[in-house]
Amino acid sequence: MAFTPFLQGTKAQGIIDNYLNNTAGGLPPFPSPSTNPYIVDSTPYIPPAAQPTPDQPDTSIPNCDELYPGEGRVYDPVLQACVLPDVASDGNERQEFDRDEMLFRQMQRDPSTPFGASNLLDDYQIDSRGGDNIFLRFDPEVNRPGAGFPLGFNILGQLADSFTGGPNRRQNTFNAATQTLADLGYGQQLNNGTFQVFNPQQYFNTVKDNQLGGLNASGGASTMTVGQAVDSVMNPVPAIGPSESGGSPIAEDLSGSLLFTSPLTSVDSSGNRTRNDTAYRAEVARNIERNKRNNPYGVSGFKEGVGFTRGR
Repeated sequence: MAFTPFLQGTKAQGIIDNYLNNTAGGLPPFPSPSTNPYIVDSTPYIPPAAQPTPDQPDTSIPNCDELYPGEGRVYDPVLQACVLPDVASDGNERQEFDRDEMLFRQMQRDPSTPFGASNLLDDYQIDSRGGDNIFLRFDPEVNRPGAGFPLGFNILGQLADSFTGGPNRRQNTFNAATQTLADLGYGQQLNNGTFQVFNPQQYFNTVKDNQLGGLNASGGASTMTVGQAVDSVMNPVPAIGPSESGGSPIAEDLSGSLLFTSPLTSVDSSGNRTRNDTAYRAEVARNIERNKRNNPYGVSGFKEGVGFTRGR
């Protein structure tokens, strides 16, 4: 019963409570305001067209799990095909690994190959005589981290360099690269600590007396030298019958690399192309020697009276 501070209010409240609880006058209890004693339970009417039907599979949509088990494909209603779901990137996802790019970068920095050695040594050129004469000398500042940057970056670069072997590491790489070129006959070490890369004529002179390692006209071992084989290419005799020569022609211009400073041809103002015999002769000899190195039996892929049968 609610509390009422006045006497009259308390009596009035008692009369109301007695009525509601059927304790005065024998009247039935007053129904709760939230209850309707006359309500009838019923189910609301829903038109047949709006009534839900059991889920029926669409037989026109293929089962991607059965067609591509284990691939996680889903059906794309636009493409009408089973496709792999797109995976959203959060911006920090690592880029796809490029194996070819990694192998190429390794080749560029490999001092044991002519290609890698040439790329590594290209930064150590010194201009002392000009022309086709190329000389190299080790410089501890070349390729040092931080070299050429402001003082702060320079000091940080020196610290990083010390943890990776410093100038001793670069010196060893330089020595390995020059030794590769020397072993291939591409240059020589001079007494003053300078390495000389041979120009085309100098290289040809170092290999022209080497044995060809090819075949003669009857298919037997050739007695020709590299220089004689090169002369037969420079001044070819027309072949009788079908030619056995294969491979693509030598590139017209190999200039721009440490080992190829002289173009094989030149073009005048009228567009006429002229062969540089000295550079061409050296490159033919280089191809013969390269074929011999790459073949386990030292075969040059060159046949008397025919020319290159492979690897030109």
